[in-house]
Amino acid sequence: MAEYASEYDAICAVGGDVVALSVDARARSEAVRADLRLPFPILSDSARTVVRAWDLHNPKEMGGIAVPAVFVIGPDLRIRYRSIDTTRARVRIDGVLGFLRGDANGDSIARAPVRAGLGDFARAIANVVRRGLRTPHE
Repeated sequence: MAEYASEYDAICAVGGDVVALSVDARARSEAVRADLRLPFPILSDSARTVVRAWDLHNPKEMGGIAVPAVFVIGPDLRIRYRSIDTTRARVRIDGVLGFLRGDANGDSIARAPVRAGLGDFARAIANVVRRGLRTPHE
């Protein structure tokens, strides 16, 4: 999500917008949004209605979470592009921007390996200290 936050102005400049979806409760999602200083909302789907309907539900991890995914929805509310990703590889933001600009088609957008850095580990530890170790059902 941080990558989309850093490119938010570029996404808006090509007529796009960003909305995140989480299975966490609304208060927890808002805390994450504030902590990461995200300029876009995180919608809460704690009942997992949307993630199940869109086949994004991963019931095996942490009591049931959403898998990483990117959807580009057109003005006509039709899905123009989707990428159902993994925790190991995700669609690159530059590819999504290219798609939004019309420079790339959906088949040409590459996925990149996700590599956690020291800052990611520090943020995860700080979150555990601040909020405790909880599953999304709590």
